[in-house]
Amino acid sequence: MIKNNKRRCMFFFIMILLLFIFSGCGSASDEAASSSDPEAIRESQISELESSDLIGNVDTYAAIQGVLAESAAPMPAKVFIIETNESVEDGVGEKYVYSPHYFDLPEELQATSDAEMNVLVKLRSYYMETGTYSNEGIAYTRYVQITILDRSAGTIIHQETLIGSAPFSISEDQSAGYGYVPDYQVLEKILEFFGYSEE
Repeated sequence: MIKNNKRRCMFFFIMILLLFIFSGCGSASDEAASSSDPEAIRESQISELESSDLIGNVDTYAAIQGVLAESAAPMPAKVFIIETNESVEDGVGEKYVYSPHYFDLPEELQATSDAEMNVLVKLRSYYMETGTYSNEGIAYTRYVQITILDRSAGTIIHQETLIGSAPFSISEDQSAGYGYVPDYQVLEKILEFFGYSEE
């Protein structure tokens, strides 16, 4: 009888131990899964950004101009990126919003507050008419102007404009064709300035 009780106790102890181990592993694997899920990571980053004071100052950042004086970025560089909001209707004027490129920066470059941010990157996107099609449709080429400002010095430390691909072919019933600048090229140019390059 005592032997049976001991065996039962041992059995229950082992089962409880195994249950504890597996439940611990399960939660750890769930955490690992969520931490490697790109959408979950991006949502977390957006949430952190929205709780910072950077977004609230976008209009102020958009107004910063600066004098062109090419130089290296301050060290350590803490960067925030804004871009023109293309959902704004023509004729309303340029409006800036935070750029998703900010989330693609290495963590050590990302500014986490207004007080910390010492480098501002402004991305201004626009189209220019560059030709016509045989059906008299208009061909537009995409441009993205990258302006990098040293906030404390009040200077533009780098500026360049990326020119998009040739406008695509269009069908007879279309009135316009557009070229584009790939997002990865914009990010590469920004990272290149800060010393990050593809190997």
